[in-house]
Amino acid sequence: MSTYTIGEILVWLVLAGLLGFVLGWLVRELQLRAKRQAQGASPAPEQRPEPEPEPEQEPEPEPEPEPEPEPDPEPESEPEPSIKGKTSSMIYHSPDSPAYARTKADVWFRTPEEAEAAGFRKPKNA
Repeated sequence: MSTYTIGEILVWLVLAGLLGFVLGWLVRELQLRAKRQAQGASPAPEQRPEPEPEPEQEPEPEPEPEPEPEPDPEPESEPEPSIKGKTSSMIYHSPDSPAYARTKADVWFRTPEEAEAAGFRKPKNA
């Protein structure tokens, strides 16, 4: 009978497996290097034929620019809506109001009179 313990046998098996792995990796690496050297030395680079020059084409005449349409005279337009209305408080804020920038508008009005006609009031601090 052998006098080796199970622990010693396992150590030898692990070492043998590791040695087999390293040797397999080395053989594969050497094969790949040999293949690369063989491919680099034997095939000659392919010579591609030069493309024939294309015949020159006659330049196309430039199209005449279309005349720009004359702008229509603008009818008197109403001012852009710039007054914010908040429906939860029924308060409107004009651009000079301190809370104008932070107010998220639910409704927009063109004039304070339009906002008041809709039932909104101006803020107390304005």
